[in-house]
Amino acid sequence: MAIIKQAQRQTLGQLIGANNPVVTVPDDSQRQYAWTKKEVDVFWSDIEKFKEGRENGRESSSEYFIGPIVTITADSVQARSLLDGQQRLTTSTILIAAIRDILWGMRSAEGVSSANNIQRDYIARKSGRKDPMEYFLVLSLFDRDFFRDNIQDWSEITGECPRLEKPTRPSHKLILDAYSNFRQKITNRLRAHPDAEARLDYLDSLRECLINGLVFVEIQTPSSSDANEVFETINSRGKDLSTVDLVRNFLMEKSISDHEKSRVNDAWRSLLDGFDRREEIEKFLRHFWVSKHGDVKSHSLYSIIRKNLSDRFDERPQQYGVGVFSADLEGAAGRYAELITGNTGDSNFDASLGEVKAMNADALYPLLLSASGYHKYADLQTLLDASISYYVRWTVVGRRESTLLEENLFSIAKEMSKGGTIEEAVQKILGWIPDDETFAADFRDAVAPKQSQARYLLAKIEQHLRLEAEVHEEVVLGDGKVYVENIYPQKPAGELRLEDHDTWVSRLGNLTLLAGKKNQTISSRSLPEKKHLYSGSALLVSSRTNVEDLWDEESNRWRVEGIEARQQLMAKIALNVWPSGARWA
Repeated sequence: MAIIKQAQRQTLGQLIGANNPVVTVPDDSQRQYAWTKKEVDVFWSDIEKFKEGRENGRESSSEYFIGPIVTITADSVQARSLLDGQQRLTTSTILIAAIRDILWGMRSAEGVSSANNIQRDYIARKSGRKDPMEYFLVLSLFDRDFFRDNIQDWSEITGECPRLEKPTRPSHKLILDAYSNFRQKITNRLRAHPDAEARLDYLDSLRECLINGLVFVEIQTPSSSDANEVFETINSRGKDLSTVDLVRNFLMEKSISDHEKSRVNDAWRSLLDGFDRREEIEKFLRHFWVSKHGDVKSHSLYSIIRKNLSDRFDERPQQYGVGVFSADLEGAAGRYAELITGNTGDSNFDASLGEVKAMNADALYPLLLSASGYHKYADLQTLLDASISYYVRWTVVGRRESTLLEENLFSIAKEMSKGGTIEEAVQKILGWIPDDETFAADFRDAVAPKQSQARYLLAKIEQHLRLEAEVHEEVVLGDGKVYVENIYPQKPAGELRLEDHDTWVSRLGNLTLLAGKKNQTISSRSLPEKKHLYSGSALLVSSRTNVEDLWDEESNRWRVEGIEARQQLMAKIALNVWPSGARWA
């Protein structure tokens, strides 16, 4: 059980104010800044409601409880290590900095003086001219320098931060976004105040609400192990802390040397620098684990990782430790980034990875991640092609339950991580691919899947038609220069609307590709009014797949039989584009 020294009420000013112990986010225990516009907007909305109630004298609004924070506090209380609460304290500091900068920008003597006081009292200060800057909130190594450069290292002469460092991580951009968001919100509120005096009053009232009104409960613990236990207990039950953060915290807890902690930090730098979005890191971690251990759901991922690794780390003599796991994770992160971006250096393989991305076929990544740990990318082409056929026939067109497909692919990934061969994996996948008769029947009746998947199917059919016609220009999957067109319109004129409109408008036989940007007015017209778009198109899926059969010239009406016939034609092509196991053999 964790030891708690005490839990005490603290205002924001008592936590990050001058003459109080500096709050430091330790390098070995925390994540980077993660609040998006959604969380920042909610925070601002709460502050505004609190400010209004406080100014109106409502007793219930005298304080705004913003939640607990967890610190490691030495007996002398000269410094505090922050284990939980970084997002709230960092966001509060960013808001205070926005108030500071707006005050200074007013250029009045009172505004400049107030800005200087805010900087010295709640953000950072120097004791003497040649003394180093003292920061009241010190972030972890992932964001520390960037936060100082853009928020804390503020000049009382210029009223600006140096802003020399460019954003290189998702957290850096989120810091800048939060600052810009707050500045815009405050600026919008100041428009309602007619003169400088009223604006100064508003800003001072906002500052006072933050500094003296925001209340935390600081849970002080004597050691990192106690703090980690409290930290995990608070966050593992909510959304505030992600699986990635919990895993890093666990690895730091299990590290038995500074070297192992350094390996964890190296791995996490790779994760933060290798992916553009935090969601990609979350997805990678699950796919990394699945690639070695088989299927596990996101909601139980952390508990399973903790249990499995705890057992392995606690073995004596230890065969597998934190350092080895971190190195394994770092190496896999580099390969995973190459896979999801289609940047492996092998052009054919990268083109196939483009298909995976176009379909949002995430279930294929654990298998590819596992296989790429033992084989060159070029050697995985057949495995990838077979997986794509399986995914298209089973999920995209067949619309079958994806759970079974995932279980199958994840089981192969696990086998390959233990020495399974490419040939064995390919043979298993070929045995799972629906046969030609089943796929043709599925395709003939298929409705449009997701827009991205519809574009993918049509683009692949276009590529096949071009190959047969010896037309060598390529159609790029997902290219914004082409769009999916409903031949029979989504919004036809009343007299031309088909019975069972919703059934036919979404059928694959009613879809095609056109170049340029969609013109909704033209798209909604009858076929005679827009057939030149298809017959004159350079895209063969429009000009050579019997689009004209969708219109009855005698009755001047749309023909469902034409949609069916065109879809049957496309189904025959699809058999060759995504071959079955029998065709592969």
